[in-house]
Amino acid sequence: MNFSQAPERVLREFEFRNLILGLALVLSSTVVFHEARVVLSVLLGVAVSLVLFQFLKRDGYEIAEKAAAGIPYGKILRSFLVKYYLRLLALGLFMGVLFALRLIHPVPLAAGLSLTVIQGFWILLELGAKKLRISEA
Repeated sequence: MNFSQAPERVLREFEFRNLILGLALVLSSTVVFHEARVVLSVLLGVAVSLVLFQFLKRDGYEIAEKAAAGIPYGKILRSFLVKYYLRLLALGLFMGVLFALRLIHPVPLAAGLSLTVIQGFWILLELGAKKLRISEA
């Protein structure tokens, strides 16, 4: 990943890589585990991870616009936190119902939800390998 590009381009590349990694996680869970509940859990985790990343990106742009408009920091923070916690509450209720109905399993769900974290570690490994190659030359 090339961080010297424009931030929007880096963000698009990150999103694309998240999508590819998410598809790989779902496909590999389909091949390794032939149980619908496990595959559904991974798929749900990946979908939630991708959607929440989009919300986070949108909120970031909104915060930047409000800050540029001169809106006080406290008001921006309150607005962000209210939306964030309402989204988290709705997601928790939704997943609680799915757990109660035994439609999803927590371990594969956690794997799917970890998509963005896995992507972050992957990028760190790439940057570390790149730095090693540069220092050896």
